[in-house]
Amino acid sequence: MCLRFREGEPEGICTTMTPNTKKQPSDIPKIIFIVNARMPNKKAYGIQIAQMCQAYVEAGSVRSDASNGAGVDLELVIPRTHASSLASLKDAFKLRVDIPTTILPGLDWYSGGRMLFFISSCVFICTSQLYLWWKKVRGVKALVYTVDMDTFSFVPLVLSGFPVVVEMHDQKPRNIFTRFFFKRAKLIIATNTEIQRALAERFGIPTDRMLIEPNGVDLNLFMHTPTRDEARRALAIPQDQKIALYVGRFYEWKGLDILVDAAQQAPDMQWYVVGDTRAVFERVAGRTDLPANLHIAGACEPSDVPRWLAAADALLVLGTKRNEQSYRHTAPMKVYEYMAARRPIVASRTPALTSMIAAQDAVWYEPDDAHSLALTAQSAVSAPDSAALDRAFVAAQSHSWKERVKRIISKLQSDAL
Repeated sequence: MCLRFREGEPEGICTTMTPNTKKQPSDIPKIIFIVNARMPNKKAYGIQIAQMCQAYVEAGSVRSDASNGAGVDLELVIPRTHASSLASLKDAFKLRVDIPTTILPGLDWYSGGRMLFFISSCVFICTSQLYLWWKKVRGVKALVYTVDMDTFSFVPLVLSGFPVVVEMHDQKPRNIFTRFFFKRAKLIIATNTEIQRALAERFGIPTDRMLIEPNGVDLNLFMHTPTRDEARRALAIPQDQKIALYVGRFYEWKGLDILVDAAQQAPDMQWYVVGDTRAVFERVAGRTDLPANLHIAGACEPSDVPRWLAAADALLVLGTKRNEQSYRHTAPMKVYEYMAARRPIVASRTPALTSMIAAQDAVWYEPDDAHSLALTAQSAVSAPDSAALDRAFVAAQSHSWKERVKRIISKLQSDAL
């Protein structure tokens, strides 16, 4: 990453040499996007943050009388870590635009366990708070935008003197600190209806201070997708197989173990899993007895995901009752990628997923029921519903990162933030 000290900055603060000279969309102040995260990285939250920053930079005003397509004046603020010294967000995520980035002094102990994560977070809380106060003293007009990377680091931001907008990807514990925060935050963006309902009930948040916006999709990745045959040739997959595919990171809370039993009960199909190694899958799923028709294909770059989706006959979205996040509070980015790929979606009938996917746009299996998953997947690959594929594809268009940011900007304008 090309860094320099910016003239007039407090000592120790550095910024990417990507000045943003664009004019603001009407009524939207500068956005200071603060995240307590190691950036860049290839985890879902890293991709989400990068895509949202790009969408804001590229966004034009949603006002009908706007005469220019200028983007939002955005500044990403992150802690100094080893990752931040390796590459810019543009290079790491193959973005179309540079993201103006300020890197604050910090301790890169985030992956060293709970206590070291807490210490690193506290250091970033202090440096980011001082940075915001310095901005306030200088008379900068801005709003603070953040994402709930944990349960506590976002709380002090309401002391900055700037309006605070926060994305909530999970419910939060009720304590004196979170009550203080939610009473003062100007806008809370929940990624599904279950999260919105839980936060509203737990903290008494008026609905006019909340917005429900699931994660989005980069439709540019799907502009020139290969045919199924082309994709299979590129991936060295036999053309005559019936394939159900899962794409995503491997975490215990996702309930990946169901794939082992489902594959055993549907031996006439091939089940592919893309996201990490076989060893990681076995550890997370708690199973080593993988059937021959369950293939762990390893990790892939985000730009390669459309090829994998094109090669499949059905795409899997998992969800388990055994974990509250999986059952109620997840908002997988893969859902809209699946829709954009025009492939049948086989989804767990959980409150989280039914809030994102229309009932007729997927085929549903019962959570934690491998037999139900096997039968549903067999039905999806043997008789795809073309009308459902068309409806899902249309739905994906309204859930691009660009459209997501448009709706948030519209809310910010209506609230005069």
